[in-house]
Amino acid sequence: MFLLDPTLSETNFASGLPLSCVSIGLCREGQPEMGVVYAPMTNELYIGVKNYGSFRNGIRLVGCTGEKANKTLSDSVVCFEFGYSSTQEGIDSMVDAVKRLLQHGVRTTRTLGSGVLDLCYVACGRMDVVYTGMAEEGWKPWDYCAGLVVAVEAGCEISHIKKRNEDDLAGDKTLRKGYDFNLYSKSMVCGVNSDLVEQCRQVVLGLTGN
Repeated sequence: MFLLDPTLSETNFASGLPLSCVSIGLCREGQPEMGVVYAPMTNELYIGVKNYGSFRNGIRLVGCTGEKANKTLSDSVVCFEFGYSSTQEGIDSMVDAVKRLLQHGVRTTRTLGSGVLDLCYVACGRMDVVYTGMAEEGWKPWDYCAGLVVAVEAGCEISHIKKRNEDDLAGDKTLRKGYDFNLYSKSMVCGVNSDLVEQCRQVVLGLTGN
């Protein structure tokens, strides 16, 4: 099954912002196996194939190696996407998560408006961790699929920021991750190493002291 989105993000594209892309993902038996992402305004082509690595313009992505393998939240570039939640509960949930991040301390925060590019930018080391899904603002399968393959093949960890339903849990009742990630979930966190992913999850959910 192919998951295709010809214009991610439409708002960026319509506004003339150079952060939009074409995304094509291939799934077999519900799991991503290949992803192709092309950002025409920056002329960047990302390709990821399960077990064969990921590449940007033909150069292999190794953004999760070296110092990135030991990156912690306090010195990370953290990306989040707010989406379109308009309920008071949803707004409070999203804003409170960012407040906890700032209280904990991070290098800086970013919001780019393109989920697929968020994942690609973590994969190539431009950002360190990205999350979404604190309220109703989570992404769709075509937002995840191609970028997930690019990120995982670069050595990134991807999981859920929290359980939205039982489909977000693996057989051992832990949050699904990697190629077992639930593409239909609205909850996601992806980072350059597993410790950073867990640290980000704990902080934005308020599960640890700042």
